[in-house]
Amino acid sequence: MNKLYARLAWTNVKNSREFYFPYFLSGIFTIAMFYTMAALVDNDGLEKIPNNASLLTILGLGMYVVGIFAVIFLFYTNSFIIKRRKKEIGVYNILGMEKKHIAKVLFIENMFSLILSVCIGLITGILFNKLMIMLLYKLTGLRHTIEFVVSVNAIEKTVLLFTVIYILNFIYDMFRIKLANPIELLHGSNVGEKEPKTKILMTMIGIICIGTGYYISIATENPLDALNKFFLAVLLVILGTYCLFTAGSIALLKLLRKNKNFYYKTKNFTAVSGLIFRMKQNAVGLSNICILSTMVLVTLSTTICMYFGKEDELNTRYPTEITINTKLNQAGEDSTGLLEEAKSIISDSGRKITDVSSNYNFTVLGVMDGNKFQAQEEIKSINGVTMFQFVTRETYKKETGIEVPELPEGTIALAADKKIKGDSIVINGRELNIQGYYNDTSDSNYLSGFVEMVGLVIVNDISMLSELHSISETADFCYDIYIDIDGTDKEKLECERKLGPVITNTDGNPERSALYKEIYMESREEHKKDFYALYGGLFFIGLLLGSMFLMITVLVIFYKQISEGYDDKGRFEIMEKVGMSNSEVKSSIQTQVRIVFFLPLIMAGIHVAASFPIVKRILMVFNLTNTSLFICCMSCTILVFAVIYFIVFKLTSAKYYRILMRR
Repeated sequence: MNKLYARLAWTNVKNSREFYFPYFLSGIFTIAMFYTMAALVDNDGLEKIPNNASLLTILGLGMYVVGIFAVIFLFYTNSFIIKRRKKEIGVYNILGMEKKHIAKVLFIENMFSLILSVCIGLITGILFNKLMIMLLYKLTGLRHTIEFVVSVNAIEKTVLLFTVIYILNFIYDMFRIKLANPIELLHGSNVGEKEPKTKILMTMIGIICIGTGYYISIATENPLDALNKFFLAVLLVILGTYCLFTAGSIALLKLLRKNKNFYYKTKNFTAVSGLIFRMKQNAVGLSNICILSTMVLVTLSTTICMYFGKEDELNTRYPTEITINTKLNQAGEDSTGLLEEAKSIISDSGRKITDVSSNYNFTVLGVMDGNKFQAQEEIKSINGVTMFQFVTRETYKKETGIEVPELPEGTIALAADKKIKGDSIVINGRELNIQGYYNDTSDSNYLSGFVEMVGLVIVNDISMLSELHSISETADFCYDIYIDIDGTDKEKLECERKLGPVITNTDGNPERSALYKEIYMESREEHKKDFYALYGGLFFIGLLLGSMFLMITVLVIFYKQISEGYDDKGRFEIMEKVGMSNSEVKSSIQTQVRIVFFLPLIMAGIHVAASFPIVKRILMVFNLTNTSLFICCMSCTILVFAVIYFIVFKLTSAKYYRILMRR
């Protein structure tokens, strides 16, 4: 008996290979991808790499994202198969098979799918794992010996996850069959849709959700706010997309039906009337394609931009090769000895200084009310906060080349991204007249996008700087040194590693500890590997996830076209019988297919355009301010995706036509 069930299951799979083959492919692909991510996380080579925390975090996150989408995707594709097979299952039921016998057949089919997909998927993942590691190392700039290793832990995770997914698919299939009677099963794939009502409320909800999501994207100016609100905007746009495709599309089609000049043409009549009656079913598939297309475009364009802009991001965060930040115990103390000591250590290391500057300053965070600024001792959130850095005229000239005339006592100059109301500013209760406004240099400050207002308060000299510092109890008086040196990357790194421990050490040096509260040094070369690992890892994950979203999009389109083809076949046969010519039927088919295909792409393009402002601000969190690069990456991604989408359109629509014209 069990052999009979097994033979029946095998025959079913073979006869339904048109539906099962893409299902097998999707299972194999997602299994191979999940194993690759799990094996990378478990790779001992990554553990030996210094400063690997960010890379491992990204890879771990990618593994969970792949797992979540594997569940959603395989459930989605399985639902297409069970829908097309309802008639076949209904025949078995009528011929005398009980539902428990059908359950055994379906269970064997699911186990066959599981075993085949897991075996081929794991073999594929294992074979390509070393290639993926090589790609990851190339993107992140890592140098390490790559060994061919089969991760037992990754295999166990993969087998466990996909076994659970396929068992849940079987339970879902049985639940659908158990609730249906044999007659419903016989006609399950041919159930017609009643003309849907125009759902004004759902249409309005869709418009409001998408409008709110777009507003969040456009109106959010603070990058940290953008990061926090991004997922809310995404959820609103997803909900709005489903509502508009489900209800809004029907409302639009009914408006077209009322337009007699448009509607009473043969190809428009059949296309519009057909879409109206079946839009409820179409809407979910179309909205899925639209959302997946948007995810592909945003994911790839963002990660590509971050990867190719990593040098800009590095230079924005670390404008000079070496930065030494100090906090003085006493404002205005002579700290030039520290610079001379740094020069001596750099010279002893065999490097030459190509550029050097230093300045005294202090930075105050607080709240601006009109022309009154009040410093805050404790900043819980920098949203709505104003940041002022106080510098001397000499410092400002070194940074910008602009000379500020000598300032009378009790006056300042401002270089801020916004103007103050009135001719004076009150700082912690002290009123200072504003002598003039100068070029805003805040664009070069990587923190400028995170606060409400940022700028430089320019004072006459160091004595005035010390005096103003006395009215601010919250700020540390700082002496900062900026140095660029020559040499190769390796030589720079060796020099910086010699300089750091010596220049920042205050233990056992009473003179230095008496002068400085703290000395901190940052080097660009030291952090370069971290930057490359972070952005290379993000690009790697972006490529994998983008590929996965693209594959899901293609298969959803494929299944939808096959399903639509079988559903529409009978309807178009009737049209031919009532007098429509073959050419008119083909023309009507082409009109409907084009509308169904390109509507999601157009909507996805609108979503991507609306997401541009918020994504651009999120990129500022990662130190990327090169807007032209982001525009170029997004445009190229959209162009390539549109070409792939068009190819998929031609291939799947050809399959759709063959099903319709098959006699």
